[in-house]
Amino acid sequence: MTEAANSEKKLLVFLLLVAFVYFAPLSQAQEAVDSIQIYAQMAVDNMDNNQPEAAIVAWERALALAPDNVPFRYEFALANVMAKRYDSAIALLAPIYRNPQLLDRGYQLLGNCYDMLNDSARSLPYYREGLVAFPQSGRLHYEMGAAALIDGNPMDATEWWRKGAQFEPAFATNYYWLARTHAGTRDRIWGVLYAEAFLNLERNTQRTREISKLLFDTWNASMMLGDTTDPINFCTDSLLEILSPNGPNVMSFPVAFEYTIATSAEPLIPSVGVTKRLTVAQMVDVRIRMVKAWSKAGYDTLYPNDVLTWNVRYLKSGWLKEYLWWVYSYGDKKEMNEYFKANEDRYDNFLGWYGQNSPSFKNPLCIDLRCQ
Repeated sequence: MTEAANSEKKLLVFLLLVAFVYFAPLSQAQEAVDSIQIYAQMAVDNMDNNQPEAAIVAWERALALAPDNVPFRYEFALANVMAKRYDSAIALLAPIYRNPQLLDRGYQLLGNCYDMLNDSARSLPYYREGLVAFPQSGRLHYEMGAAALIDGNPMDATEWWRKGAQFEPAFATNYYWLARTHAGTRDRIWGVLYAEAFLNLERNTQRTREISKLLFDTWNASMMLGDTTDPINFCTDSLLEILSPNGPNVMSFPVAFEYTIATSAEPLIPSVGVTKRLTVAQMVDVRIRMVKAWSKAGYDTLYPNDVLTWNVRYLKSGWLKEYLWWVYSYGDKKEMNEYFKANEDRYDNFLGWYGQNSPSFKNPLCIDLRCQ
C-alpha cells in the first residue's frame, strides 16, 4: 500500500471515529424520543380500548423517559381514574393541576377524583378555583351544574349549564344535560330545542343515539292528536302566559311554537280516538309543515332561535326531510333502517352536504326566552 493510500485510509478511519463519537448521542436521543412516542401511543390506544391497567404500565414507561412532561402526567392520572385508583390520581394531579398547559382540565379532573370518592365537599373548591382562573370554562360550569343536580337543585343546575353553553358553545356536554333535564319537565319545549342543538354538535357517539331517541320520545310525549282538551303540550300554562316582547296582540314564542305545531299536525288527527304515538315518518311530515309555516309567518325573524333558524335553512336548501330523519333516527331503528335502505343515495348526498354546511358553534346559541 502506498503512503498516500495509507494516509487516506487513516483519514477515513479518523473521520468514522469522529462521526461515531459525534452522532452516537444524537442517535441515542432520537431512540429515546421514538420510545417515548411509542409508549405514549400504546397508552392512548389502551385507554381508547378501555384497558386502563395496560395504559398505566405504558404511561409509567413513557414518564420514566420524560418525567417532566405535564400532559403525560395528566393522562397518567386519567388512566388511574379509569382504573378507579382515585387516590393515586389525586397524588399525581395535586402538584400539576394548576399548570397552564392543562388549562381548566386539571381543576376538573382533580375535582372529579373527589366526586368519585363521594366527597363533594372537597371537589367543589377545585371547580370554584378553576372558575376563578377560567371564568368562561364550559366544562367547569358543567361540573357545578352536576353538583347542583346531585344536591336536588335542578333549576340551579340548568342555569349553570346554560351559562356554560353561552361561554363555551362548542362544549357539547352542557347541551346534553340541558336536553335531558328539560325533557323531564313540563316545559319540554326547551328539552327538544337543546336536544336538537346537541345533535348538530355531537354527531356520532353513544350520546348522539341516546339524545336522538330522547328527542323523538319527547315530541311524541308532547302530542296527543285527537285529544280535544290538550293535544299539544310542550309548555306549562305559566310559560304560555308570558307576554310577547312585541306587544299584547302578538303571540309569544312559546304560544307561536305550540300553535304552529297544532296547525301542522291537523292532517294527522284521527277521526276517532287519540293518536298516542306518531311514527318517524309522521313526525317528519309534521315538522316539515311546521317549519314551512314558521317561516311563512315570519316567526324565524320575529323570534330569534338558532335551532329553528337552522331548520328554515335546511328547508330552503332542500334537505330538511333528510335532516329530520337523521335527528329522529334512533326513535325507531327498524323504521330508520327501512327508510335509509330505500333512500340510500339521497341520504348519502345529504350527509355530504351537511358535512360541508353544518352549523357553527363559534358563537353563543340563541335558544331560550332570554334571547328574544
